[in-house]
Amino acid sequence: MLTLLGLKHGIQTADKLKWIKHSNSLKKKYFKDEIWNFNGIRLPDYKPDPTGWLMYSIYMDTLFVFCNHKDDYNCILIDKLDNYLIDGTYGYKNNNIDVTVKKNDIVIDAGAWIGDFSAYAAFKGAKVYAFEPCKNTIEYLKKTEELNQNIQIIEKGLGDKNCKSYLSNNNSNSVSNKITENSVDSEVIEIITLDDFVTENNIEKIDFIKADIEGYERYMLLGATEVLKKLCPKLAICTYHFPDDPEVLARIILEANPNYKIVQKRKKLYAMVKS
Repeated sequence: MLTLLGLKHGIQTADKLKWIKHSNSLKKKYFKDEIWNFNGIRLPDYKPDPTGWLMYSIYMDTLFVFCNHKDDYNCILIDKLDNYLIDGTYGYKNNNIDVTVKKNDIVIDAGAWIGDFSAYAAFKGAKVYAFEPCKNTIEYLKKTEELNQNIQIIEKGLGDKNCKSYLSNNNSNSVSNKITENSVDSEVIEIITLDDFVTENNIEKIDFIKADIEGYERYMLLGATEVLKKLCPKLAICTYHFPDDPEVLARIILEANPNYKIVQKRKKLYAMVKS
């Protein structure tokens, strides 16, 4: 088990040799026959990342608590980890909110990438709609879908209107691809609002929304106002792409549904409507 001291050292050390060392240690424990197996959560190896930095980073943010702390998102632990993790966890629980994935939840994974959070939620017994528009990433996400149950891939982005747009194309680090107006070195993608997706597919409940979409979180929320108002999903949203993300995202959520209770951490927003 990694200690908080070891975790702090790992996260604060950014040079390549250190990252390779941490990645190799992770590989010895969880990698076999070209498949990552994190205590039952299975992922393909991401070949464009030879140093292992991306796999190590998603392990720390998405799977560290599951693998090392019995999937316990109690605020006392998460508040400590928040100082050291790269972007922070996708779960948080205190006396007012319980933003964790439960069995039989319907989950929206906005910015699924290769499906690390999708696989985690599916392992927990949830049904996952994994939204990922990047063509270079989809092949890995499809492998994750094959390795795990209850994941349905939606090859679209989520935004505030239904349209075509551009996605910047970084083959070596597709996790950082962004929706852009610039057509240079970009691919054409389709964007849909979550409100329309839910209506078109006759989805009666959404229980959890995870979003890490490189600054497009605000547009995703603007396109989900009816979902927020009527279905009241738990939210775990990244807030580090723009300086005003914490303020803007909280305002959009509360304008759609004032009953949300919101907790802001260093790079994440957690929100829930109590029954």
